[in-house]
Amino acid sequence: MTELLILSRSDLEKVLTMKEVIEAVETAFKGLALGEVVMPMPYIIDVPKHNGVWGVKSALINTQDVVGVKLSSGYFENPSKYNLPSITGVVVVADSKHGIPLAVMDASIITAYRTGAVAGVAARYLARKDSEKAAIFGAGVQGRTQLLALAEVLRLETVNVYDVVQASAEKFASEMSAKTGIEVRISKSVEEALRDVDVVSTATPSRTPYIRLEMLSKGVHITTVGSDHKGKQELENRIYDAAKVVVDKREVALEKDYLKPHHIYAELGEVVAGIKPGRTSSEEITIMDSSGLGIQDAAAGLAAYSLAKKKKIGTVVEFF
Repeated sequence: MTELLILSRSDLEKVLTMKEVIEAVETAFKGLALGEVVMPMPYIIDVPKHNGVWGVKSALINTQDVVGVKLSSGYFENPSKYNLPSITGVVVVADSKHGIPLAVMDASIITAYRTGAVAGVAARYLARKDSEKAAIFGAGVQGRTQLLALAEVLRLETVNVYDVVQASAEKFASEMSAKTGIEVRISKSVEEALRDVDVVSTATPSRTPYIRLEMLSKGVHITTVGSDHKGKQELENRIYDAAKVVVDKREVALEKDYLKPHHIYAELGEVVAGIKPGRTSSEEITIMDSSGLGIQDAAAGLAAYSLAKKKKIGTVVEFF
């Protein structure tokens, strides 16, 4: 009998930790730079009729004989209009040696954790080591995991949170202060949130840039995860002209209108693997412009599968 492990959202919440996902994602990016990972370009299906988008992302991790595929959606009016989550989907983890599916799991937690993990990996190599103050834009699920990841790799003392919905920012501040032990302050404007901060994470679906160059302090590091595909943009163009820009994959990043080849300093995997140095000056502005890759889903999915097997969590079904 071949078994298939089904992992629900609650199952994944029991097994995943940000520390383990950061380690898995960091290793995956290094493998991508060293040619140990095969990753097709992601496939995006826009659904303008319902203001939604579907994405298919996948990767083969040769060193571990694993294939990961994610089918996920982003419907950002769901929470306010229908009381449904904005991001849903599934991740499939399979054995690439024999072609056998191993697990099917909820994609929302995998996506949240692996997206947060990118901010953690990027901050480890691109932020100043003495960074203490952070700003988070977007008080949703992604904003929460951005903070969890930054807190894992930096010694943060204060965090400013900004969201266009005041109630969301208030809830974020209350919950994340309790969860992390870090003082989380609510900001009433973009400018206020950015004042004197060392690291920034943007996790909004904005299609209009709202952060301008003159708002930024010298030496700040920024991770953008909201600007994950064409049509979305959170930082104005001048910032990309002035900063050291790192992306997850050049071909994917260049599908965005605001990024040109001359903007891109390196891929994150090249920095992790030591092929190119990360931050080289305390005053340079660094950006991790993240699109989200299949290797992140495959790595986080494999970590979840391995942890769930060890802890005997999930539902096992007979596959064939």
